[in-house]
Amino acid sequence: MRMTVPTPLGDIAVHCLDPLPGVRPEGAPAPSEAPALLLLHANPGDGRDFDAVLPALADRYRTFVVDWPGYGDSTAPEPALVTPEGLVRVAERVIDALADGHGVREIAVLGNSVGGYVACRLAEGPRAASISALVLVDPAGFTRHTALTRWFCREVMGRPARARRLVVPLARAYLGRLGTPSARETYARVRRLPRDERRLAVHCALWRGLAAPDFGLTAPGALRPPILLLWGSRDPVVPAFLDGRRARRVLPAGTLSVRLPTAHEPYNERPGLFLRHVLPFLENPRAVAARRLRPPSRPRSR
Repeated sequence: MRMTVPTPLGDIAVHCLDPLPGVRPEGAPAPSEAPALLLLHANPGDGRDFDAVLPALADRYRTFVVDWPGYGDSTAPEPALVTPEGLVRVAERVIDALADGHGVREIAVLGNSVGGYVACRLAEGPRAASISALVLVDPAGFTRHTALTRWFCREVMGRPARARRLVVPLARAYLGRLGTPSARETYARVRRLPRDERRLAVHCALWRGLAAPDFGLTAPGALRPPILLLWGSRDPVVPAFLDGRRARRVLPAGTLSVRLPTAHEPYNERPGLFLRHVLPFLENPRAVAARRLRPPSRPRSR
């Protein structure tokens, strides 16, 4: 099922999947009782990027997959207005619509890249009380601003004439081995992007937004939900040895951090490995966080 959420940036498509009676894993809750999960994709891309892991997630959770403005089935009447902060407002509208239309009062958020940035901003904003857990997958927002990074975001990837030559080779690098059907299909969609003027304009507007003076996660240590941080050790976009280290340093105590042998989208490149970390965390996020905070036991002296 698909629902449409009107927002100032466009009509947003949210794909809704409930666990099916009779085919869910043993011990999983009934569909009406299943916890809710919101999936937020990277730029560029759309909700289909999660196809390799979606069946396993939708077996256990009421899963809602967003297409950002201008991507997938969502519209973007004015592509130049789409910014990372605008995506935060879009996600807030989606959460409100899920509360009104589906009775969702609490939801875990899984976000990749700019989707991870949005997930963090949701958990520190006016919808924070409804966020039960965060899964941050190579999230944006932890890169240090320099003259070089701002120039690259604004003048290279932020300009259609330049970005249309770079978006495909960059995707080939950040998608890794293309060893799964999902990764190959994601790459095929990116290859069509340079010929799609509207979606290319959205892609560039979001890159320019990364150079805005107010972009970034300045105080993520105040986040309250349990957090699983996943980082690809071969990510060429937000490298683990820089952005990953900074994220681990500034996120709250109790954050579970895992480095994976992947590039920017581990759910596409290594879906089985990705799920081995994500599913146990989502099953009981607070228990995982509590174990991380518990000091190690000392052996008794004899």
